[in-house]
Amino acid sequence: MVLAVASLLVGLFLYAAAQTATQTYRLHDERRVLAHEVDALRLQRAELLGLREYIASDEYIEAMARAQFGLVRLGETAVLVDAPGTAAPERRPGQRWWEVLFAR
Repeated sequence: MVLAVASLLVGLFLYAAAQTATQTYRLHDERRVLAHEVDALRLQRAELLGLREYIASDEYIEAMARAQFGLVRLGETAVLVDAPGTAAPERRPGQRWWEVLFAR
């Protein structure tokens, strides 16, 4: 009888130890995954802070004023280049529209 109770207790202790080890393994794995996510988010934050700093700079504002609005500085001359248009590609009967656009 004592041997049966002792073996039952040993079995329960082994089961509890296995459960604890499994849970510890899962928690360490989850911690590792979360640490990778934190590192990725820190890198993304650093990139976004750099982008925010660039967008707030005078260099970016000047580039956007030139590109979007065609503005120039005092003393500069704006030059617009107007190239001749290209003819639309001819479509043969039975040819699909994407074959015309992406001809090889």
